[in-house]
Amino acid sequence: MALLDKQIVKQNNDAKEQKVKSREHSKINIQLELDSSANEVERFSVFVLKTMISKGTPPTPDNYKIFFEKLLDERNIDFQKKIQELLEFEESNYNENRVEIEKDIKEIFIGINSIIKVVNSIYKNIHLIKQLSSETEKELQENKNNLIVKNIASTFESKLKQFVQSINNQLDLLKEKYQKAGSAFKNIENSTIFDTRFGVYNKRYFVEQAKKERQKVIKFHHQSSIVSIEIKENILKKLPFQKDKIFLLRIVAKMLLKTSRRNDIISYFGGNSFIMLLRHTNIESTKGACNRIFELLINSNIVLNDTEIDMDIGIGIAMIKESYEVEESINCALDATSKSAKNKKTFEICDK
Repeated sequence: MALLDKQIVKQNNDAKEQKVKSREHSKINIQLELDSSANEVERFSVFVLKTMISKGTPPTPDNYKIFFEKLLDERNIDFQKKIQELLEFEESNYNENRVEIEKDIKEIFIGINSIIKVVNSIYKNIHLIKQLSSETEKELQENKNNLIVKNIASTFESKLKQFVQSINNQLDLLKEKYQKAGSAFKNIENSTIFDTRFGVYNKRYFVEQAKKERQKVIKFHHQSSIVSIEIKENILKKLPFQKDKIFLLRIVAKMLLKTSRRNDIISYFGGNSFIMLLRHTNIESTKGACNRIFELLINSNIVLNDTEIDMDIGIGIAMIKESYEVEESINCALDATSKSAKNKKTFEICDK
């Protein structure tokens, strides 16, 4: 009888647990199903979440942003514009503010450097005065009949030496402060994430983010890719001045920002190269992105110093893989870029 009672209690507990689970499941369904009054943006947001769940992707904020933008590309232009306006309205200005801070820091450093140069010039001028004083004293010494004048000159020389010594002490102190400021600036520079010349991320930050993405790929088994873009050397050789080359690279950077998703990471990689990290992007989607980049740059109308520039580029693709370190994937993408430029192809895919 006691055994029967235990079985009945167990059945009742199981039934209660099942009801709780059923209610929780119903809540989830309610939360993921919107009624007819829901607007288009709300429906799209729910669709993004459902897609993530169906693909087994952890619904973290970063992953949601990536899927949101990825699925947004599949919607019509009007809807994309509506979402874009909404995002621009509420977008945080953190990155923009950080760029401005980094610019200010560099301006401060330039200012400190200028102060040092000015003080150095003052010191040189004082040194010239000292030399002049010595020459004057020498001339006065040759004049044996003017003791008073020589005393005045001697007093002047003594005071001038004291003044110069004081300036030397101040310069030593200023040099020490300058070195400390330079060291602090170097530390700040090493932790920056932007290349302020082009308004995109710097190389160090890109490698850091690519390594993090590789760890996510290993853990969650999604696909992400690296895309390298290179302006052919013959294009840059047509520009005689360095400032024109920098200006052209700035234009390319703006175009890459224009054609990329908000969560893509674009970096200036040195020389005439840019590199992009496309998270949660398979090979087919990466090819599509490369085609868009190629068409945008090749068909652009760029004029520098009354000369129209016919853009010529190479594009390389490498998938982030568990079996290769990030540096290997980056190098493979760069090699593929060179092959693309050499073979005059829209893009080349890393064969690793």
